[in-house]
Amino acid sequence: MSGEALLLVLSASAIHAGWNLLAKRSGKRLIFLWLGLAAGLIIWSPVAFWIMLLDPPPWRGFLFILASGSVHFCYYQAVARMYAYDFSVTYPTARGISPVFTTILALALLREPLTFGGIVGIAVVVAGVGTLQLAGAKTCWRALIAEGAFRTAATTGALIAAYSVIDKVGVALVHPISYLWLSHLVALVLLAPVMWNHRQGILPEIRDAGIRLGVVGLGQNLAYILVLFAMRMVPVAYVVPTRELSTVFAVLLGSRILGESHIKQRLAGAFLIVAGIGLIAWQG
Repeated sequence: MSGEALLLVLSASAIHAGWNLLAKRSGKRLIFLWLGLAAGLIIWSPVAFWIMLLDPPPWRGFLFILASGSVHFCYYQAVARMYAYDFSVTYPTARGISPVFTTILALALLREPLTFGGIVGIAVVVAGVGTLQLAGAKTCWRALIAEGAFRTAATTGALIAAYSVIDKVGVALVHPISYLWLSHLVALVLLAPVMWNHRQGILPEIRDAGIRLGVVGLGQNLAYILVLFAMRMVPVAYVVPTRELSTVFAVLLGSRILGESHIKQRLAGAFLIVAGIGLIAWQG
């Protein structure tokens, strides 16, 4: 992986962990995520419209935009359910499972070449995320099984892998900013009927969340735009596991802000993630 691509993905990881923490702390998570999605579309609309005027998406690109938006529609609902559980357990689980699915899909569908060092790096990253997730297993693992958090986090990870592979092909046809803006618009529209059932909570959530909605709208788009640009440079099976550095930020944020425990064990997993990222950057 090139240094430029690595810098893009690492920056995206820090931003991603931050906006997910805001989503976790919100009272009505699905409403918060939907409003953040709407805020992002408003904030990024001038840039997106300008790019679309200069570089109109080809008709084939809209097929991938619709597919990505449909997967994101499912993804946001899964994230909202996932954060009913412990942040430092479900977030690493979802982020750790996604590289496994992505690697399988990239090999099967995209025929992307992977070096041996790159495969080992992916395995080390996944092992690191597993270490993070299993810290304090006596409480965390039982909670995962008993409360269904594992199923929700695993579903989220699978959806991350699905839209990552779709987007890898889509951004080869459409400018990343236009692509993301349009796919988020699809997700927003698809979620609108769901939000109608929660319409009484929308105005209170706007008042409660305030500027945080703008931060999420700006951050989630910026984070994934950086990832999409990186996908143009290197195989998606390298980009997705490298994004797992966000689990390191999640551990630190969970410890400092949410007061979650097992920081030493989770940081041990974080070091494995960093080692895997280094191997991907060197050999990938």
